[in-house]
Amino acid sequence: MRLSDVALRVAFDMRLAGYRAGGIARYSTDLAAALRRQPDIDLVPLRAVRDSVADPSSARFRTPPHHRLERYAVPVELMLRRVRPDIYHAVDLIAPILPGIPAVATVYDLAFLRWPEDLAADALAYYRQLGRSARWTREWIVPSAWTAADLVERYAIDPARVTVIPLGVTMGIDDQPALPRSSRGDYVLAVGTVEPRKRYDLLLDALQLVDPTIRLIVAGHPGWRSDDTQTRLQAATASGRVEWLVGPSDADVWRLYREAIAVVLPSRVEGFGLAALEGMAVGTPVISSGGGALPEVTGAVAIEVIDGDPGEWAAAIERVAGDAELWRSLSAGGVTRAKQFDWDDAAARTVAVYQRAVGH
Repeated sequence: MRLSDVALRVAFDMRLAGYRAGGIARYSTDLAAALRRQPDIDLVPLRAVRDSVADPSSARFRTPPHHRLERYAVPVELMLRRVRPDIYHAVDLIAPILPGIPAVATVYDLAFLRWPEDLAADALAYYRQLGRSARWTREWIVPSAWTAADLVERYAIDPARVTVIPLGVTMGIDDQPALPRSSRGDYVLAVGTVEPRKRYDLLLDALQLVDPTIRLIVAGHPGWRSDDTQTRLQAATASGRVEWLVGPSDADVWRLYREAIAVVLPSRVEGFGLAALEGMAVGTPVISSGGGALPEVTGAVAIEVIDGDPGEWAAAIERVAGDAELWRSLSAGGVTRAKQFDWDDAAARTVAVYQRAVGH
């Protein structure tokens, strides 16, 4: 049992942030920043040697994320770098084997079980270790009730060990007022890695049916199993109706959110839906597939297009773009809704999970 006045030392695995910018990498970066503001937490970020972030408090690991032997290699690296944590937080599903050190794991979603064909073979093999790692993972954090139910059902995990902690929002934290529709650009915006689950092909099909004055901007890195989609995006970019921005800065993404007509999320499912939250935070209406946890984020302030029909998506885009009263209602409702999501609250609830894991 630890003394209450001694800071809890947390080995916080951020290695993925050295390889990607969105998704889980973004979660780890924003949560780490909020955890540093929590009292009695000694955060030791575990970063990849290739990570360009200057962080003197971090330990640099040579073992890359998703390595097939990382559950054995990470403990060795902890020892070599003299990191002696009280708890280990695996933000990317799979905790290493750490005798005597309790592990907490974050599971964003289990889409790899539903659509294994969407992933490269090495990534699929990595995520399929989740069932085995459940034997030594003490507590679980998920961003949504949808993911919690899926995790409990598929892996027979005790619901008492699964804690729902929604993400926070950093976009719009400067509290600038939302731009009115008249000051916006001429595009709808999709943010996220180009990969099959995002269904960007559906947006490209819908764009052919939309008023030609409306463009599509995609902000996201090229992903896996998406060569055909990437080819289509590049061809559409040449036509002038589509702009594909690879690796935009946070400032660029923030500007894109603020000036968009709408944020579009045609994903099959999302374990949370950070792009929806970030769009709402700056007063940009959201058009969503309603897949997975998206309704938990958007509530009643999004247009949902359940059908994967391009015509339905085109109609929704034109409706939001052309109906001034609807646009204002969605914009104002989104701003109010986004205020319910806060990184400091998420960090405090994460600390409570840590304390439970170590027996406080």
